[in-house]
Amino acid sequence: MQKFQAGTSNPVSVTSSPGGVIRNIAETLSRLQCEVSLFSIVGSDSAGEFLLESLKELKIDISAVRRSARSPTAAYTAILEPDGRLAGGLADMAIFEELTPSWVDIIESYLASCSVWIIDANLPAGTIEYLLRHGKSEGIKVLADPVSVAKSERFRRVLDKIEILFPDRQEAAALSGLATKTDEEVAAAAAKIRRLGVGAVVITLGAQGVYLDCDGSKEFFQPIPLGKVVDVTGAGDAFVAGYAFGLLEQPRLDPIRAGLAAASLVLESSGSVPVCLTPNVLQKCLTR
Repeated sequence: MQKFQAGTSNPVSVTSSPGGVIRNIAETLSRLQCEVSLFSIVGSDSAGEFLLESLKELKIDISAVRRSARSPTAAYTAILEPDGRLAGGLADMAIFEELTPSWVDIIESYLASCSVWIIDANLPAGTIEYLLRHGKSEGIKVLADPVSVAKSERFRRVLDKIEILFPDRQEAAALSGLATKTDEEVAAAAAKIRRLGVGAVVITLGAQGVYLDCDGSKEFFQPIPLGKVVDVTGAGDAFVAGYAFGLLEQPRLDPIRAGLAAASLVLESSGSVPVCLTPNVLQKCLTR
């Protein structure tokens, strides 16, 4: 394979696998032996059927997943460089517009039994606001993934309802209105986002690791040492899932380190979630 060239045809090798931010996070947590329920929507098509069957095999509760009669299952196409870096992505996520605030009312009783919520900004802005302002009970901890620069704006009106936000460098710049090119700028952006109401901010920085700003800690963390990078797809999702796993395992496991280990394992694997992932595999990665 050669480096991707815009404006012309590129010879490629195509592979297909289940994906999506929340689906990837759900699978990762399931493989880490957590109890997981998924609240989402798929189409009444073969792709949707395949996703649901794969989730059942992972023992993920999909009883609250809706089937659409008019929209195809969401799809994302990642264009990778020969070294595994992302050259570009194509996302068809129109189906999520069907998840209106009335959907929150339907799933509210299911949600009440979940102590940790992980949400992404693929949901419509109005649904996110209704969910966090009207559907969230006391004691529930919300972890939020902005997904993209454009979609990160969907969290702006509810930042005060989010315990932990996971923007990348560009999303942090968009939410803070500040540059994020240097370490000092990253720290300033995180501080600005926290002043907007977020409990803690973890900015993912790719090969540079992550930056954490929370009560009592403002610190950069280096990534876990890597072997060969095979595919970057799903690394951010794995970090969020690993972090959540660390929270659930406290005080035995540091969430940041658990997230970095999960991300490293994805980078070294083909596909968005390593099929070999277990709590023991994650622990071994932490000893590198």
